[in-house]
Amino acid sequence: MRVQVGTLLLLAASGFFQAAFALPVRFLRNWRWEQMWVAQSITANVLFPLAWAAVVPAAFWVQAAHVPSSHWIIAYGWGLLWGLGGVAWGLTMTRLGMAFANSFVIGLTALTGALLPLAMNAVEGPPHPSLFVAGLALCVLATVAMGFLRRHGIAGPLLAMPLTLSSYPVILGIAIFAGFSSAAYGLAFTFSFGVIRGLVESGVSQASASLVVVLPVYLGAASVAIPLGVLVAARSGSLPLFAGTYALRNWSLALVMGLCATATAVIYGFAGNRAGHPSPNISFGVFVSFLILSGNVLGLATGELRECSRGVGAGLLLSACGLVAGACLLNVR
Repeated sequence: MRVQVGTLLLLAASGFFQAAFALPVRFLRNWRWEQMWVAQSITANVLFPLAWAAVVPAAFWVQAAHVPSSHWIIAYGWGLLWGLGGVAWGLTMTRLGMAFANSFVIGLTALTGALLPLAMNAVEGPPHPSLFVAGLALCVLATVAMGFLRRHGIAGPLLAMPLTLSSYPVILGIAIFAGFSSAAYGLAFTFSFGVIRGLVESGVSQASASLVVVLPVYLGAASVAIPLGVLVAARSGSLPLFAGTYALRNWSLALVMGLCATATAVIYGFAGNRAGHPSPNISFGVFVSFLILSGNVLGLATGELRECSRGVGAGLLLSACGLVAGACLLNVR
């Protein structure tokens, strides 16, 4: 029981750090969306993962050398897809706030992460099919309700954006794409669970083994995010902003975003490799539940729902609770 509680707390912490990843965006000055997205990708997807790889014990690289090249290629491919989803999530978050992005988008991510491994026979079938179906239905209803409610009182964007996203159906379409594509992060871990477990059994520490997924996935995401962001900055004429006024402040905030992303990966990987840990899709479901919950708490704390009526705000919070409950039911053992 103590092991299960400890794993739950670790997954809760990883969900919190992932939700807190977007918090520094509110404190950026004189940057557009493209500066924020390139900077966070440099820190979160390149700098910290490579630093982690540089200090990891040599035993990891000895064992990782025996991992088939197909794993690295596939994991990098998951990273490319996750990078596209991250760009769409970043646009959604900048336009509608982190509470919505961490609920509606991640609600779709939870559905994809729960269903696709089952459809591909990558994990065992649900032990309680009726609860799984109930959770699936609850997630769908809560996600649809949240998408409907958020169209009332669309907030202004947190930063200047490269696209004019005044049409709510367009924003919602981007959010839906973000939800499905962002599941690539959890799916990369799910489909690589055997590789990670093999490293642990060969003597690699639990904290280090997940790097075999994190490194190719994060570098894959950077391969999408950084070139796209720089291209957008060049077209908008905003390249000088990377080193302009408030550059030190903004890059420092980008480092905080990178630290949150790294903390998420390290804690999530460690929790998923502990003795008595749940199966990969269950771990992902618990992680997503706490991400949604933390995202809404932080959204409330920063006043994102202030422009909404009390009824809409209450409905959004109720829908978020429904997503958490649905994710839990999807992953009941």
